[in-house]
Amino acid sequence: MAVRVTADRILCGIDDGGERRSRGGILIPATAASKDRHGVWAEVMEVGPLVRTTSTGDKVLFLPDSAIEVDVNGTGYLIVRERDVHAIASAEREAGSTGLYL
Repeated sequence: MAVRVTADRILCGIDDGGERRSRGGILIPATAASKDRHGVWAEVMEVGPLVRTTSTGDKVLFLPDSAIEVDVNGTGYLIVRERDVHAIASAEREAGSTGLYL
């Protein structure tokens, strides 16, 4: 099944949610849930026709509460509105920009 997002929506891949390490080197298991509102970085898989600021392959930062989780053929994805994206990390640098998006 082919999926095409509409309007200003962005389809993102879900991170595997595996174990991670803190800055101090402490191992944080995947089962540890945080009650703080932390942003989530996800890779852009597809963009709608009205999206202007990001493209496929970029990484976007958004709050998990603003995303819709969907399942397509057994694979999980997130759909986010462009206005809910707080930062963009792109491998391609625009001419005249500093490379900082925050």
